[in-house]
Amino acid sequence: MNLGMKALIKKLLHIEDTPERTALAYSIGIFLGFSPFLGLHTLVGLVVAFLFGLNRVAILLGVWSNTPWWIVPYYMIATWIGMWVTGFWVEWATLKEIFQLGMDRGFMSSGFWSRLASQWGLLLSFGIGSFILCTLFSFLAYPLSLKGIQFYRLHRKAKS
Repeated sequence: MNLGMKALIKKLLHIEDTPERTALAYSIGIFLGFSPFLGLHTLVGLVVAFLFGLNRVAILLGVWSNTPWWIVPYYMIATWIGMWVTGFWVEWATLKEIFQLGMDRGFMSSGFWSRLASQWGLLLSFGIGSFILCTLFSFLAYPLSLKGIQFYRLHRKAKS
């Protein structure tokens, strides 16, 4: 774990907000971080934190849990789950063509996104699958983070 993430976790654990509110903010961050809204995770997380008076550090820690190392495998699995739910299947040759277009012209090019957008079933599968997984992850994150925060604070109180 890098030093920046360790510092954020340490700051999170020393927050004077209740463990329940901190865990809620973290789980909302997890939901947003693994949601289908690529590129907007941090911005949406900060907006939600300010609108509802939630802990910004906890939300951002949750949002940033979906690191660049996880993004490709996560969204591939999410899309597969969405395809399974919707019943949409795309030919392997089409996927290979879209991926090759991204490799050749760049994944941010309009040609790549136009070709990808032509596959509405794939985009729908991507959205549904990531929504299912981000919801599941956030429901798991709340009780796990709550127990971790409570344990840490109890342990810290015993030391003082």
